[in-house]
Amino acid sequence: MKPITITGFNGSNQAIDARQLAETVGVRMENAYPGLGDLRPLENHLTVATVPTSPQRNTIWRMGRGAINDAQYWLSWSAVVNVTLGFGSDSSERTFFTGNGTPKWTDNSSGPAGGLTGGPPYPQGTRELAVPAPTTAPQVAMNTDGTGTASTNFYVTTFVNDLGWESAPSPPSTGIAMKPGAIIDIGNIIPLEAAPAGSYGITLRRIYRTQTGTSGNAEFFFLREVGIGTTATTDDARALGELLATDGYLPPPADGFAIIALWNAMMAMLSGDGKVLHVSEAGFPYAYPLRYQKDLKEQGVALAKWGKNLLALTVGAPVVFEGDDPFGLTDRPPGMAHACLSARGVVSFSHGVVWPSSEGLAYYGDRGQALLTENILTPKQWKALVPSSMVAGRWGRFYVCSYNDGGGLKGFIFDPLNPQGGIIYLTTGFNACHYDELADQLYVLEGGNVRKFAGGTTYQAASFTSKQFLQTHPVVYGACKVVARAYPVTAQVYANGALKLTRSVPSREGFTLPDGFTAEDWQVKVSTPAASATANNVQAVRLARRLQDLKGI
Repeated sequence: MKPITITGFNGSNQAIDARQLAETVGVRMENAYPGLGDLRPLENHLTVATVPTSPQRNTIWRMGRGAINDAQYWLSWSAVVNVTLGFGSDSSERTFFTGNGTPKWTDNSSGPAGGLTGGPPYPQGTRELAVPAPTTAPQVAMNTDGTGTASTNFYVTTFVNDLGWESAPSPPSTGIAMKPGAIIDIGNIIPLEAAPAGSYGITLRRIYRTQTGTSGNAEFFFLREVGIGTTATTDDARALGELLATDGYLPPPADGFAIIALWNAMMAMLSGDGKVLHVSEAGFPYAYPLRYQKDLKEQGVALAKWGKNLLALTVGAPVVFEGDDPFGLTDRPPGMAHACLSARGVVSFSHGVVWPSSEGLAYYGDRGQALLTENILTPKQWKALVPSSMVAGRWGRFYVCSYNDGGGLKGFIFDPLNPQGGIIYLTTGFNACHYDELADQLYVLEGGNVRKFAGGTTYQAASFTSKQFLQTHPVVYGACKVVARAYPVTAQVYANGALKLTRSVPSREGFTLPDGFTAEDWQVKVSTPAASATANNVQAVRLARRLQDLKGI
């Protein structure tokens, strides 16, 4: 009778029959590091900060990205919010978000619009991610006519905020016939439109007038800039400046969601109904021209990127967009039709994107397209995890996911680059998570506690339940040995599905098993203790007929 020896602990697989698994693959592995070969327990999560719990927060984001600091500063929302940083070396750390009302931004200042105003909870101050255009045409009238040949000209105005962001132009004025050198009153009859109410930060007004441009057509050129409180001014025949650049600059959709920063200083988001992809003017995160909009065949639920690829995940087939500028973005449908069941379960890696679909964990990226959990979990087993409840983040190269199957929050770890490594289950889940790129660290939110994933100094209770080792005839194994870095560990032995022994193993010495029965199916579960200050890593387990047969491990 050949001993049963387990010298590798390579994840768990529930799709394949427990008798057909490789010797190093189990039916369940919990709370352990994946891909290391031994049963190595994860550290407990380390609480580093707290956020409010009434109502429960469902989004967290760390501000203060110039330095690694677990405790500062945690922004949180009860809504499901998408958050992204701006571009360039902005010391104010301007941060854009959607999903909590209209699209907004905040920063790390303590001023009236700053996210850190007045202390936690953050963000305190926010601003609208929009610069609305004036809605009424400016009224103009002749003050003093000039001399020479008259031409008919038109005027428009724009709003400018304290960041220098300029709106699209107002409707044009009525044409006014004027000779060179004419003085024109602007807003004297009817005052120029006041800035709209709301946190737009509008401080200036710009005025443009037509003249013939290089195209040979009349175009609007800059005339003058005045404070927003100035409601009347003049065209004093000064030389005109630069061409109006903001024609067509629409604000982001008021119900936009899933904002994401792309390459080459572009931003993108989905319309509230999910049927339109809105792409910003490069370098202008507040401006979303109509000419850049892309219609989606299916309702979009999330946006993700890798490299210079934007993936729009929908209730049907995903769509990939590529291109170096907003006008040049082109779409191509992947040869897969895996709908996204949870926007919060979408995770971007440098090589591709992973998301929960109806059939399993889906992937699209540089390595092609795949259903990662195929042959790991059956569709029925996957659905039992309730993929619509999934919340996920990145931890190193791993996909870390929380789900609620009706019995509370649980989770799993999965390696998209090594699906054969199987699933590592987590006995606890989380309400939200955030991957901090600077620290290369995943943070999870449990209730009101922000915790560094596997960042503590004590260890979780890890376990590995082996495959079923089918014998050619009924046999009895009378001895067992567990090799670990530290003890105690717990061993459980099953015969024909029945638990025959539970033992706290104190050392590397072999021990005897109960006798008086035989069985064809044998299975072992080994566990490490909870809250241990020592990593009781398990390297091997052996079942043998006699104690002397345990030699060699």
